[in-house]
Amino acid sequence: MAFKHKKKYGQNFLTNANHILNKIIDVSGVEDTDSIVEIGPGEGALTELLLENSKKVICMEIDTDLERILRKKYDTNPKFTLLMGDVLQQDFQKEVGEKVKVVANIPYYITSPIIHKLIENKNIISEIYIMVQKEVAERICAKKGKERSVLTLSVEYFGDAEYLFTIPKEDFVPVPKIDSAFMSIKLRENNKYEELVDEKTFFKYVKAAFATKRKNILNNLSRLGFTKDELREKLGSIGIDGSRRAESLSIDEYMDLIKVLEAK
Repeated sequence: MAFKHKKKYGQNFLTNANHILNKIIDVSGVEDTDSIVEIGPGEGALTELLLENSKKVICMEIDTDLERILRKKYDTNPKFTLLMGDVLQQDFQKEVGEKVKVVANIPYYITSPIIHKLIENKNIISEIYIMVQKEVAERICAKKGKERSVLTLSVEYFGDAEYLFTIPKEDFVPVPKIDSAFMSIKLRENNKYEELVDEKTFFKYVKAAFATKRKNILNNLSRLGFTKDELREKLGSIGIDGSRRAESLSIDEYMDLIKVLEAK
């Protein structure tokens, strides 16, 4: 009996896609010394290649109907571990507990929560290689322009994102409405930005700057209790024009902006 894809889990599996799967292994730089976490392995097409090329593979799957398929295929392989349940509820520290790379075709409807979950576990996750919707990858990896968002900056704060390649929608079953992309996030071990501005303070200012998309940073930042004159003066002292929009600022400009606004 063929497996029925479930909409509620956002399941779209790659079809006849050996060239794509091999490309994923290639760009992810998977080596036989690597321990890998795969989220949403589906029927295990990528899992097979990961098992061939790495030291061990920990798969996280929520769909109990897929458990039988995956166990039948790989349970006899000593490199294979299957953790059933919602990835967002998994205790990575307890269940994984060692340095890993994440290589996965993740469920698109929870892309942001999954990325945040992986970043939270950056002490054991060094590199993230994920397939996401093309426009999401473009947004996360945007160095400039209107695609930039709070998500872009929250990834930039912890690591370096790179758009690797595009996967056309026709390569999936069922065929989704839009193309996909494979991207990477390399998390920094010694985070230069955390040393400059702590996480809580950074997100306070970034979220305020992006609060209303159509407003400029002067208007948005005034919500934090600064007068507009005060903001104009402080931003002017570091060469930032208050009429700019939040997405036009680089992370380094945010660092300067926060430093000058936090100075009492």
